[in-house]
Amino acid sequence: MLTYLFYGLFILSCVILVVTVLLQPGKADAGALFSSSVSSTAFGPRGTQTLLSKITIGSAIGFMLFALILSLPIVTGTNSVLQSGVPDQEAAPTPAATATPAPAAPVAVPTATIQQPSPAPTKKK
Repeated sequence: MLTYLFYGLFILSCVILVVTVLLQPGKADAGALFSSSVSSTAFGPRGTQTLLSKITIGSAIGFMLFALILSLPIVTGTNSVLQSGVPDQEAAPTPAATATPAPAAPVAVPTATIQQPSPAPTKKK
């Protein structure tokens, strides 16, 4: 039951993170980043954080925490593939030692039943 709660919170944090990142305005013009002029908005002081940026930071932290929590085997109740090791050889079914079956005798086909292809008609001029 606890696992479903963490999955639900993880999906909720994913949706909130995507929405808040898409709603944020761009910080700098793309041309200003690649030109020789220095843009003060790209790397300059940012001022106070808006509510939208605080929600983005909170949902990013929640996303990372829930991802780490869900990766723990205690929460999900499963073991890691790396920790389980090689499966037991006794558990795998072994092929039974059977005799090789004799090949089937070839079937004789009567020649009367085989139709010979008819010759292609020739064009007369």
